Amino acid sequence: MPQTSVEDHYARAAMRHHDDAIYLHDDGRLPNADHHFGFAVECALKSVILRYTQASMEPTRPGRPPSVKPWAPDAAGNPRYFGHLPGLWSDVALLLHGRGGSILSGVLAASQPFDTWAVEDRYLDGAAIGETEVRSRRAAAELILSLHQQALIDGVLT
Repeated sequence: MPQTSVEDHYARAAMRHHDDAIYLHDDGRLPNADHHFGFAVECALKSVILRYTQASMEPTRPGRPPSVKPWAPDAAGNPRYFGHLPGLWSDVALLLHGRGGSILSGVLAASQPFDTWAVEDRYLDGAAIGETEVRSRRAAAELILSLHQQALIDGVLT
């Protein structure tokens, strides 16, 4: 039986988090919906960078275990890790910059709907999360996931 690749795990996790986010949003559970929309986008973007850039989960040094985060060498050859939103959004936009008309790079460069999203917000009461913000992030997540799915179908990042 073939082993599932890391990028496939990220792709499936993106859909799982998105489905949960929709369910929670439709039920009015805004803070958790917002968090799952962010995780869905994170997972889709990590799937993209592992498939369409030189990012890797390989060990950063010989004899070490695989990386727990995607990474790519920086200009000096040191590992540059790709973590959570909102930094991941900007990182992927820079990685994809100049890729022959990539629609995804244009979307990432045009807006920052997750600029105030933070993984640490899972520890807060969620009172600051409003419907307008969640609706904006839902739309962004659906666009990113749609472009990700199209890339999986086409085999290329358009």
